[in-house]
Amino acid sequence: MTLVTITSDWKNGDYYLAALKGSLLSLSSDISVVDITNSIPSFDVLQEIFIIKSTYRHFPQNTIHLMGVMSEPSPGANIVIVFGEGHYFVGVNDGRFSLLFDNPPAVCFEILKGRSIAFSSFNSLELFKEAVDIICTNSFETRTKICDVKRESSPGVVHNENNITGRVLYIDSFGNAITNIERRVFDSIHNGRDFTIFVQGPYTKINRISRGYNDSSPGEIIALFNSAGLLEIAVNQGNIALLESINPTSEIRIRFAQTEYIEKKEKSL
Repeated sequence: MTLVTITSDWKNGDYYLAALKGSLLSLSSDISVVDITNSIPSFDVLQEIFIIKSTYRHFPQNTIHLMGVMSEPSPGANIVIVFGEGHYFVGVNDGRFSLLFDNPPAVCFEILKGRSIAFSSFNSLELFKEAVDIICTNSFETRTKICDVKRESSPGVVHNENNITGRVLYIDSFGNAITNIERRVFDSIHNGRDFTIFVQGPYTKINRISRGYNDSSPGEIIALFNSAGLLEIAVNQGNIALLESINPTSEIRIRFAQTEYIEKKEKSL
């Protein structure tokens, strides 16, 4: 059984999704198609990357993951097959793969031109089908060539000995704001010091890390590290995104008490 996942901004009401699934199932009766999500905001590649990065490790090895956001090829940015961490990923080689992996993927294959692909306004339909067929038949040698993964940089976390500045990556269906601040970065700077988390400016502040959503009173704004090790801002039984008008790219800043301040505080006790 070959497992194929789809992540896209095509929405379930459009014909694109059904057409792609039908074309994949027509390749082989051994193919099974799973939707990760098709509700990504239109053209939001960064959200696509975040969702796939957060989910693909939970699928079996050798699963094929189709990346459908902004999936039409363009000059210098063709659809490629990337093999990394035991999984296949198919999408446009526009820099997104360098953001998907913490370490460089094992290999990248570009589909050779000249095959009988009926190009149209939905080119990715035929190219996704072609890529899946190449993987299923292991015909990389005759139908692809090795290529390089294009590099792209994304807004990262900025930090020094007393501050961390990150941003919101994703708003989930409960309105929780997931940031790009990792637990390991927080722990490396924290060192037991007091801290304040500023949510989108100086007014909304959080002074502790909760163990879970229920480690607080209903309506309380909390910060916690989720199962992916990323800092999450939430409201117990509420919607922080609506409450604070948070969206992807909103700034989250953490300020730690400086060493000099702690020493003075200890002397005064």
